[in-house]
Amino acid sequence: MTTGPRVLVIQTAFLGDVVLTTPLFRALKELWPASHLAALVIPETAPVLERLSALDEIIIHDKRAGGLGELGRVMGEVRAKKFDVVVSPHRSARSSLIARTSGAPRRVGYRESALSFLYTERIARPADRHETERILALAEAMGSSHGDRRPTLAVADDERAAARGAAGNERYVVMSPSSVWPTKRWMPEGFAAVGDYLAGRGYGVVITGGPGEEEETAAVAAAMEAPAANLAAKTTTRELAALVAEAALLVANDSAPVHLASAFDTPTVAVFGATVPAQGFAPLASRSAVAEVPELSCRPCGAHGGRRCPEKHFRCMVDLLPADVVSAVDAVLG
Repeated sequence: MTTGPRVLVIQTAFLGDVVLTTPLFRALKELWPASHLAALVIPETAPVLERLSALDEIIIHDKRAGGLGELGRVMGEVRAKKFDVVVSPHRSARSSLIARTSGAPRRVGYRESALSFLYTERIARPADRHETERILALAEAMGSSHGDRRPTLAVADDERAAARGAAGNERYVVMSPSSVWPTKRWMPEGFAAVGDYLAGRGYGVVITGGPGEEEETAAVAAAMEAPAANLAAKTTTRELAALVAEAALLVANDSAPVHLASAFDTPTVAVFGATVPAQGFAPLASRSAVAEVPELSCRPCGAHGGRRCPEKHFRCMVDLLPADVVSAVDAVLG
């Protein structure tokens, strides 16, 4: 019996990056239908890939907690699995080292990756395309003609039902007012005003955030006149995915929930401040809009935002009014 190659994809970045890698999983499985396809990810992102039909295996690398000992352990685990092909959209030196020590005869990564000489095939990363297309360029270089760039995830019916129950309303919107980077965060009072507007339209309002983001979410809930369900740091990754999947709308900063919404085609309004959609992380839901202050010459001020505004005025967020975001909401919802 002839079988396909054993293929590993290394993507140990944040949740949003993992979601945006799902088109690559589909492309590789279409290229080699009989392959054994594995993903190497960090513990925080692994649950969101469960039930994904293209994947046969998920390997965990706890790179934040394990130090060199954990790196050596995962290198040994990967090497023992005898992969034929390793593909890495993650550009770190660590990922390049894992690829090289895997023993795989074919190793595909970006020319711009750290230690890129450790790959057998180095692909130019197309800077002017959406991140999903930049990642798919790796599969294209191997012969894939997969053209669907929208990410996909899977949640079960019982997870969707639980999400509706947690929201407390069959007709609800999700607001995610935080971000890892402070310059990506719109004002809490702005989110509150949008939340009150949506409550006035008959929607329940659910506020989400991860551990450490409770302060921002609590500020939004406190500033709202209408009641809201604040589920910050109270959901697992899969529960968050289900909440977004069942929502009538997501309103969020440029952050992972935007990409979760794209995976479920949930209508989306994405707020961009320090970053801009042209950097490759615009929402891909079929009904989506971006709220931003477009005329500022200082945008973008970095690849991922930053801890503070380098110009010291933070106009990209301060000048964005609730009416601007409400206008984007109306354009998406009708």
